[in-house]
Amino acid sequence: MKNICIYFQVHDPFNLQTFRFFDIGESKSYYNYELIEKEIKEATTYYYIPTNEYLLKLLQHCKGNLKLSFNISTTALELFLVYSPRLISSFRQLADTGQVEFTGNVASNSIVSLSGDDQTFLQNIKRSQQRIEYYFGQKPLLFVNTDLLFTNQIAKNVAKTEYPAILTNGINRILQWRSPNYLYSSEKQPQLNILFRNEKISNDLTAFLNFESHSLEELTNDFNVITPEEPLVNIYLNYKALGGIKRQNKYRLFGELVSKLVKNNAFRFELPSEIITSYGPIAEIGTDEPVCWTEGFHPSYYPGNELQKEAIKQLFKLANKVESTKNDNIQIDWQYLQTSDHFHLMDHNHPDYQHENQENRMYKSKYDAYINFMNILADFKTKLKREAKSKKKVLTHFHSTPSHSITEFK
Repeated sequence: MKNICIYFQVHDPFNLQTFRFFDIGESKSYYNYELIEKEIKEATTYYYIPTNEYLLKLLQHCKGNLKLSFNISTTALELFLVYSPRLISSFRQLADTGQVEFTGNVASNSIVSLSGDDQTFLQNIKRSQQRIEYYFGQKPLLFVNTDLLFTNQIAKNVAKTEYPAILTNGINRILQWRSPNYLYSSEKQPQLNILFRNEKISNDLTAFLNFESHSLEELTNDFNVITPEEPLVNIYLNYKALGGIKRQNKYRLFGELVSKLVKNNAFRFELPSEIITSYGPIAEIGTDEPVCWTEGFHPSYYPGNELQKEAIKQLFKLANKVESTKNDNIQIDWQYLQTSDHFHLMDHNHPDYQHENQENRMYKSKYDAYINFMNILADFKTKLKREAKSKKKVLTHFHSTPSHSITEFK
């Protein structure tokens, strides 16, 4: 029996607005709220709501034979709450079927696991877990790092949490001769299990839904060539692959695939928690070089180019200063500035730079993205300095008042 886990990634960021050098210290907002609202409303109308409604009907039609998993970022949840609250209810309806499970992740889709700041990483993991429990009434058992990032050091940190397993990308560099269709354990932290995304099937399914290539026969053949001894097939893709202008055709294709697999006694859909509790690891595996999956980029994307590494380095230099402040606005900015999307835009392979006439793109080049981010970071530093000075004044004032001895008041 081959157990299939389908994971949908749902993520929307707080997009940054243009921030010039002369804006530093001028109390200008970092975020392009007009663009954010526009993108969330379009995503709600053309992707999330209709696809949730379709999947709810499909789950009911399959009568327990179809199970799905969602990895929803905390930034997406916060944006849904502000601009499309009904979307939260729509995902709750899916959760209430008992056939849908939510995975844990890193708050704000943060890139913190590459920073070396283990404390902030662990805090962000906990914050995300609390949000999932609050919104959907589920305690996630599977951890999914931003961009499926994995290293031995990341495994070491995740092992300190309540998560028994992590999902990452099954690329040849880490698997070598091994198959992604088994459960493994971390070579440095054997108590932590590792599930691998089946890269070929995940990519082929995305291409199939986007009408780029692959017939239904070719796609089902991807499943059939898996040997009977390989028990797991983890499929991880962007949720938006199921929506858009041609969504009705995509729903039909997805439904045909599900129907074909459900009718085949060699396959069964499972939830991540069922996989983790039903199977044991067959071997230990690990790597010191980052493994990832970032849509539109190569699987050896990280640790990134020089611009990305410098931006990440300078951002997390501020962690201790942020930790010492109780200013809620600073804490919120700190979370949103960690989001991976800002750093993806610092790569020339970003989809925004592939078409000369693309409308509404945020930057003309990776250098513009880097400069804009560093200007915002410079402004953020001024906020931290002002906050530190304000705190110092309060402390000085507090300690100066009881300077008289008790006898002076007698």
